[in-house]
Amino acid sequence: MGAMRMPPVVFLGPSAPASDILSILPNAIIRPPARRGDLYAYRILRHQFFLVLDGAFGNVLAISPREVVDVVQDGAVVVGASSMGALRAADCFPAGAHGAGIIFRLFKQRVISAEDEVAVLYREEMPFPPLTEPLINMRIALRRATRKGLMGAPEAEGIISAAQSLHYTMRTWPGAYQKAGRHLPSEMLDLLKAIDTKRADAVQAANKVLKLLEIEGGPLRPLSSPQLFGLSSDGRERAADGLSGADRKQIEVEFIEWLCCSGRAHSRLDDEIAWLDGELTVPTSSVWNILEGSGELEADLMRFNIFRRAVSEARRCGLRPGIEDLRQAERQLANAHRVGSWNELLTRKGRSSSYSKRLSIHRTQLALTKCLRRTFLFGPGQSTKPREVLLWHPK
Repeated sequence: MGAMRMPPVVFLGPSAPASDILSILPNAIIRPPARRGDLYAYRILRHQFFLVLDGAFGNVLAISPREVVDVVQDGAVVVGASSMGALRAADCFPAGAHGAGIIFRLFKQRVISAEDEVAVLYREEMPFPPLTEPLINMRIALRRATRKGLMGAPEAEGIISAAQSLHYTMRTWPGAYQKAGRHLPSEMLDLLKAIDTKRADAVQAANKVLKLLEIEGGPLRPLSSPQLFGLSSDGRERAADGLSGADRKQIEVEFIEWLCCSGRAHSRLDDEIAWLDGELTVPTSSVWNILEGSGELEADLMRFNIFRRAVSEARRCGLRPGIEDLRQAERQLANAHRVGSWNELLTRKGRSSSYSKRLSIHRTQLALTKCLRRTFLFGPGQSTKPREVLLWHPK
């Protein structure tokens, strides 16, 4: 007889109540939002099916794409949806990870790319319900409201712009409406809050796991290696490949420019980098050494790759940023550089300097990504949309 199958492991936080998942997967092991190393730990215990919905980030190490790929390559089944799970499923889909739901498809098609889209505030001891509203839920709810004729697209875009300007720990429907200078009727609030895409995606993903369990019926597949898979000889997990297979020398100058212009470098590189006629004048190797010692290189490389892909997709679709896209990009960059406004940022860097010229180019690229997102979520036309996004229709 084959070995008894271990129950599926579900990493769940504020995306849905545990009862939603257990009604579909009654034997599932419900665990808190996934952290770095959690998939390795449960795979070593011979669990074969994983559903990642929520993941920790910020002050702890998030689950890495490398970890997901290692576990999939070892023979396990990983399904992601709703929140961090949707992002990692989109990252690792080419390697065999499964995804489910609207949010996964939007991440996969690069309509959205940031953790901020799914981030919420919640009490760790009581993860459901969330205390704030995820930005992606707000986007989809407002889009459906416009489709039903309950509001115009300009009003919806204004509310989304206001929501984006709020930190995720302060992002609520009343807060976004107030920031946008709009009145929020109680009937509209009830309608918007009822459209919970993260929760709906979690249920869809649980049903997908159930189907995969039925398809994969039979004895448990053994670990593909007698050793502790995915671990290096000294017992530590393998590092993620933030370069996504690229040669470091091919991207390092562009990557360092992106770090500086986006504001992610902060004080790490400001004192090390000099610009002349728009080009770096400090050897990139010395800058790279600083980055490797910062502990944030892997995450920054992933963000950089997502940003580049979004800009490329916007250009492929022939999009041009509007005035509001540029204004949003300016506000985001001012906040990232910790100054009061875009004009103040240019003044501090020297308006005629090479650095300011690079900042202006970056602003346009960032505005392109916002135009891409706005077009797919509110645009009237669909001719330039990736094919899979056309599957997303409000119910």
